[in-house]
Amino acid sequence: MYDKNQPQNEWEFENTIDEEWDMLEEEDTETDKRNQPVFKIAAVIILLAFVAFSYAWLPFLWPPHLDFLKQNKTLSEEDLVRQSKPAVVNIQTTKTAGGVSSQGTGFNLAPQGMIVTNRHVVEEASAVEVTLSDGNRLFSQDIDIIDGYDLAIVRLQGKDLPFLPVVTDQMAEIGQTVTIIGNPRGFQRVSSRGEVKEYYKTETGMLVFTVAAIIAPGSSGSPVLDEKGRLVGIVYATGTLTIDGEEQNRALAIPATALNYE
Repeated sequence: MYDKNQPQNEWEFENTIDEEWDMLEEEDTETDKRNQPVFKIAAVIILLAFVAFSYAWLPFLWPPHLDFLKQNKTLSEEDLVRQSKPAVVNIQTTKTAGGVSSQGTGFNLAPQGMIVTNRHVVEEASAVEVTLSDGNRLFSQDIDIIDGYDLAIVRLQGKDLPFLPVVTDQMAEIGQTVTIIGNPRGFQRVSSRGEVKEYYKTETGMLVFTVAAIIAPGSSGSPVLDEKGRLVGIVYATGTLTIDGEEQNRALAIPATALNYE
């Protein structure tokens, strides 16, 4: 549990800690379609060239920024992950200015569709498109911002949608193992796992906790699940800390106790 007497600055992050600090930027894609045919052709050529290699070469070709996929291969076979994935959605927004779309992660908490994500994913969006696990797409302009937190709720008009159970009466404990499922770098429903490491407050008083897990852009709004598959937090940022000269990754998450969706 959070200890108010715990030192708050025992680690060194990349930047100043506040709501604007090192947030997981949702992946932006320009809406200009003129270059799409060329891009698609190039993508096919690259794909064909890639599959021509022997699988024995994969360990040498694996780029460091895709390390999060290694753990996912094992976790994807677990019941907890398989049962939770259907409630995780992809969010695409079109911002009011410039016609630039962005993508992030969200998850559902109600059969009719109550999608939780980060405020910075949907803020100033003129439209929100939610892609469900079965590929269906739903649109909504019904967006609620949760005051004091980087959280937002997108309400849908669905029916019998898969959803996650949530724990709102207690917080994740330090040392507890948790699982994160998100959509990093365009990959869908990728899972990672790590321990809850620290609790602290941001400069504006927002209580958050860190998880020793690898995440990447596109993971904004990912659910943090306990060992029973219940929601205990929402990812909103990432950072690194230095221990004995070694950099370690941290996912930053908002406790599920911050949700007020009645």
